[in-house]
Amino acid sequence: MQQIANATGVSKYVVSKTLNGKPGVSEKTREKILFVAKQLGYYSEPTLTSTSEKDESKSFILVVIQNQSQNDSLYWGKIIDGINEGLNERKLGMVIVTEEQNIEGLIRLTHLTGIIGVGHLSTDVLLNLAQFQVPLLLINHEDPVIQADSIYADDLDGLTRTTNHLLGLGHKNMVYVGDLTFSKSFYERWLGFRITIERAGLGDYIQAPVDLIYNEFFEENFIEWLVNRLNEGEALPTAFVCSNDDIAQKVIRSLRQSQISVPSDCSVIGFDNIDSSSYFDPPLSTVQVLKEAIGKRAVSKLLWRVENIDYPPEKLLIKGELILRKSTGVPRGK
Repeated sequence: MQQIANATGVSKYVVSKTLNGKPGVSEKTREKILFVAKQLGYYSEPTLTSTSEKDESKSFILVVIQNQSQNDSLYWGKIIDGINEGLNERKLGMVIVTEEQNIEGLIRLTHLTGIIGVGHLSTDVLLNLAQFQVPLLLINHEDPVIQADSIYADDLDGLTRTTNHLLGLGHKNMVYVGDLTFSKSFYERWLGFRITIERAGLGDYIQAPVDLIYNEFFEENFIEWLVNRLNEGEALPTAFVCSNDDIAQKVIRSLRQSQISVPSDCSVIGFDNIDSSSYFDPPLSTVQVLKEAIGKRAVSKLLWRVENIDYPPEKLLIKGELILRKSTGVPRGK
């Protein structure tokens, strides 16, 4: 029952009420739970008259995520919302599973139309998914072993615009903050930052990135990096360009602990435009990633692939928008 709850985003209590035919569950939620329950083999579905309309209504897309917390995150959750919206428009179902689950033992493959992988998935999991012999599309991930369409936010373009904006304000002493091995997106953003500075003829100003493991200790480790830099008498960068908004917020909190003000002492900019960025103190400059649009575009691309199976894999890039708020300004002393 917990598997159904995870796949539908409701509580076990709501699942139990639905499967036991009790009132108090909306019709839309009830239909979603019953659909997922059938796909997971929770109970046998009644014999249906074989009509093309009914057969089509049973078709579904499998969405594979790394872990359940991804479904609830401010970033990935919005992408999954977009996938769900795109599928609802086409009257297709969606079943969400994590890569740790035994997928073959969970779902019925009869009406599986395609698979969308969200975020980083291991090569072993992708090889297993490829054996289902349905189209596979990956969001924010590629694997050299797997031939599949992929879709990304345009990270290089986003950091090019971010860095050019800061250069235009007069910043030269800038540093990139993020875990370069965390994801391909984080590394691409670092490349966009570095390449833009080089193209501006300021290659001598490029500093080593603050490359810290992105985990629950990130903020603590950044504070240690910052204190060491200040104790060694090195000049504070005039701008911190961060891999995402969560890291940017951690950087601002760390700077505040060291009595460093943003943006009067230094600027900080993020990437993704998660919901909290607009009401953070100060409101965070960032790059808007059209997360729901990425999810909807993934659906349309996957269904296109169903009808065009012989075309080579394609990589789609969705451009974002530079959003300027109160965390960036001219360098101190200007």
